[in-house]
Amino acid sequence: MDPRLLEAAQTGDVGLLNDLIRCNRLILEEAALLGAGHTPLHVACVAGHSNFVRELLKLMPELAEKVNPDGLSPLHIAAARGDVEIVRQILKAGCSQHLCHFKGRERRIPLHYAAANGEVSALKELLSASPESIQEMTVREETVLHLSVKNNRSNAFVVLVKHLKQHKKEQVINWKDKKGDTVLHLAAAAKNFEVVDFMLSGHVLQREVVEVNAMNKSGSTPLDVSCHSDRETREILMRAGAKHGQSNLPFSEVVQVDDSECDTRISTSYRSVMKPAVEDNHPPLSPPKSLYQGQETLGDIRSALLVVATLIASATYQAVLQPPSFTPKADNRTKKGFLAAYASFMTSAFARDLNYLSFMSGNTFGFLVSVQMIIFLTKDLPLRRPLILCMSAMVYSYFCFMWYMPFSDALGEKFSLISVELLAGLPMAISVFLLFIQKIIAPGLDFCICCLSLITMPRDMYSLEASSPDWERILLSLQRFAEKCKQDWDRVRRQRRMSI
Repeated sequence: MDPRLLEAAQTGDVGLLNDLIRCNRLILEEAALLGAGHTPLHVACVAGHSNFVRELLKLMPELAEKVNPDGLSPLHIAAARGDVEIVRQILKAGCSQHLCHFKGRERRIPLHYAAANGEVSALKELLSASPESIQEMTVREETVLHLSVKNNRSNAFVVLVKHLKQHKKEQVINWKDKKGDTVLHLAAAAKNFEVVDFMLSGHVLQREVVEVNAMNKSGSTPLDVSCHSDRETREILMRAGAKHGQSNLPFSEVVQVDDSECDTRISTSYRSVMKPAVEDNHPPLSPPKSLYQGQETLGDIRSALLVVATLIASATYQAVLQPPSFTPKADNRTKKGFLAAYASFMTSAFARDLNYLSFMSGNTFGFLVSVQMIIFLTKDLPLRRPLILCMSAMVYSYFCFMWYMPFSDALGEKFSLISVELLAGLPMAISVFLLFIQKIIAPGLDFCICCLSLITMPRDMYSLEASSPDWERILLSLQRFAEKCKQDWDRVRRQRRMSI
C-alpha cells in the first residue's frame, strides 16, 4: 500500500485521499491487490474515521468484501469496535445479507465479534439487517450466545435472547458447541448468576424452553459443572429441576473462560482492537485455582468412597475366611480374687459364645454396609448388572462360610445341632437387624465422633492443614521453663541454709 494512502487512512484525511486519486485513479485498486487484502478501508475502520469510510465506499464499494490476512472484513472490524455509524455505512454500501453472513476466520461472522466484545448497539444493527444471522455457528459450533456468555457480556446476551423470543427461535438457546456444552453449562461454570437467573427466572423465557439437564460429551449437566461454593446459582438450577449427570470426570474437563483476556480497549492499533475478538479460543473450562483449590467434585468423592468401601469389604471378608480361634486358654493357677473370677468367666462357654456372636455380628454388619455402599455408588455406571451379580455371589459365599463356622474347630468344642443353628443364625439375624436400623445408629455414632473431636489434642493431631512450628515461641517457652527451674532451685538452697 502507498505510504501516503496509509497515512490518509490512519488520519482520516479525505482531502489527501482525493489528491492521491487525482494523481493515480487506480491507487485504490492497486492497494487492494498489492496489500493482500489489507485495504485502506480496514485501516479507516480500525481508526474509526467514518467520513473517510463513507468516501472510500463511494469510490470503491467492493472494498467492503475484502478480507485481510487475519480473515476479517471491514464489517468484522467495525462490529468488534462497536462503531455503529461505520457499520451502517458498510451495510448500505453492499448487500447487507451477504455482508452479515460473511464468514471470516474460524467461520465467524460480524455478529459474533459484536457479541464477544459486548457492543450492544452494533449487535442490534446487525440483527436488524439480518435476523437469521443469530443462528450462524463458528467452526467450534458455538452460537453467538455461547460467545457472549464466554466473554461475560450479559447485556449482549439479554438482547440476543429477546431477539430469539421475538422471532420464535428460542430453541437456539439449547444448541450445543463441539464439546456438547450449552449456554447454561457455560454460565453455571463461570458462576454467572445474572445469566442463569435470566434464563430460568421465567420473566423472558418459559422455564420449559431451557433444558436444565442437558448433558455435554463428558456426561455433565449444568448442575455438575457449577461451583459448589456458588450456592445462589445452584439453588436456581435445582429449583428449575436440575439434576446431576453421569460424569466421573473432574470439573476441569468442562469449559472455562478467562475474562481478563476478553477486555476490549479502543485503540488505533489494529492488533489491540481485534485481539479480544480473534484470540478468545479459550481452553476447555478449568476454573481458576484460587477459586476452586481444595474443593472436590462429586466424581472425586465417589471414587474415594468406593476405595474405602472396597477395603472394608475385603477386610471383613478375609476375617471370615481366616477367623480367630475361640478356644478358651488361660492360666488356672490363680484360685482366688478378681483375676480368678475374670479367668473363670472368660473361659466359660457363655463368654466364648458371646464373644463369637459379637465378632460375627459386627464383622457381618460391616461387610453388608460396605457392599451396600459399593452398589449404591455404582448404580449409574456402565456394567452395573454384572457388578451386582459379582457382589451377590460374594455375599452368598460369605454367608455360606459363616453358616459353616460353628461346625468347624473354631470354637474348640462340638455342639448339638440346635446350638450350632443358633450360633450360625444369630449373627446373621443381628447383622441384618442392624442393617435395617442403620439410620438410627449412624447419627448416634456421628454425635460421639463430633464430641471426641472437641478435644483439642486429637483435633490438632488429625488436622489436614500443614502447620509449621513457631520456633521463636518454643524457644521462649523453654527459656521461661529454665528460669523457673533455676528460681525453684535457688529457693530450695536458701531454705537448706536457713535450716542449717
